[in-house]
Amino acid sequence: MRSPNRPSWTAWRLPMAAGMVFLFNGCTTPEHSFNHDFNENLPVKPNYYVHDENAGRFLITVNQGAPSEGAERILNLKEAASTVAKAECERLGWEKWDLNYIQERNQGWMHVVIAEVIRQ
Repeated sequence: MRSPNRPSWTAWRLPMAAGMVFLFNGCTTPEHSFNHDFNENLPVKPNYYVHDENAGRFLITVNQGAPSEGAERILNLKEAASTVAKAECERLGWEKWDLNYIQERNQGWMHVVIAEVIRQ
């Protein structure tokens, strides 16, 4: 027989499970579809996310969403990064900024570009 003052197994399991779901969802960086957000149709289907944002700078990471060969993929990713930077700077109210590509790499078939945007 169970003691009436002792909570049941499910009474504490449900809040713990909900807390874990909240924590795990908060740990991911939401990636956005460039073509969808900016009404474009780039063949490499770039995905991007903005991170490490503060009062004077932020980073943009852009990667391929579809396989592609050659220089086109790099040009498409840099075009996407530039467009995202402009939109983000307008949202922040920045009138002048510098865009610097600080890293490029391949991860198998996927090319990744990381850009730093600094307020002037």
